[in-house]
Amino acid sequence: MIYLPKRAAFVHIPRTAGHSIKAAVSNVCARNNIPFVVSTVPSWIKEFDRVEIHQRASTLKGYIREWSDIYRFAIHRPIQERIESVCKWVEHLRRIGFNKDPNTSSEIKEFIERENYREWIAENWKHYTTQFFTEGVYGEDLGVEIYPFEELHDRWGEICRKCQIPKCELPRLNTPSGV
Repeated sequence: MIYLPKRAAFVHIPRTAGHSIKAAVSNVCARNNIPFVVSTVPSWIKEFDRVEIHQRASTLKGYIREWSDIYRFAIHRPIQERIESVCKWVEHLRRIGFNKDPNTSSEIKEFIERENYREWIAENWKHYTTQFFTEGVYGEDLGVEIYPFEELHDRWGEICRKCQIPKCELPRLNTPSGV
């Protein structure tokens, strides 16, 4: 989640370039003295669930008083691509031994070490659709503009303009090559 007071809100759907967007927006806002709130708090840190990384628009609407007056956006990536992306992420974490790190939470360790992780992810992520994150609890339109994942880099300037921030470089984080 990113909140730019009186400007914009970004609804971060898992595995849709959210960390890249957060890095770019945080950097440009900090350099230009633009107020911003960025959440990177994972869901397993329960004390901070109000600012969890992947907040639904319906939840954000309850926190952000000027919700109807600001630009709201999210990135759409088909659920099967997102499921495959999280499976690759788990495989990467296994390769680097993330589950062996003493600072890794027990919830993440259990997730990484799950033998049937592909089946578990497919079953447990199938309802985390773009609509789940961007629409109201009963399917109502909350005015969140949806950008296709494959068009993100081409439309990044448009997003920056609508967020009322200077255009900045969008890094490619959390990709196999890191570029």
